[in-house]
Amino acid sequence: MSYDNNPVDTPTNYGFTEAVGVIELSEPLYSFDLLAVLRNDDGYFLGTDSGCSCPSPWENHRAEDFTGPLTAEQAAEEITSLSEAAYGGVYDMYERDALIARLV
Repeated sequence: MSYDNNPVDTPTNYGFTEAVGVIELSEPLYSFDLLAVLRNDDGYFLGTDSGCSCPSPWENHRAEDFTGPLTAEQAAEEITSLSEAAYGGVYDMYERDALIARLV
């Protein structure tokens, strides 16, 4: 799998209709700690990925690595929980709240 062929960057290749959004869970210091929300007709799917600056985010993820399907309410609760549990607490409350607002 490559950087540009993974569930987040090419969701339709993995049975998802869209990538709703991706947020940083903690401050990026030569690393990444990401949360992605994908969607298909069954509901929302959440996945996390983290690492140093060397690997590309999502490069080793498959569709079955994402949790779901979830309702919009369940996804919002999980997004809130994951962001609050991240290292240092909520990194960007506005980014998180914007992602939750995109849930239909």
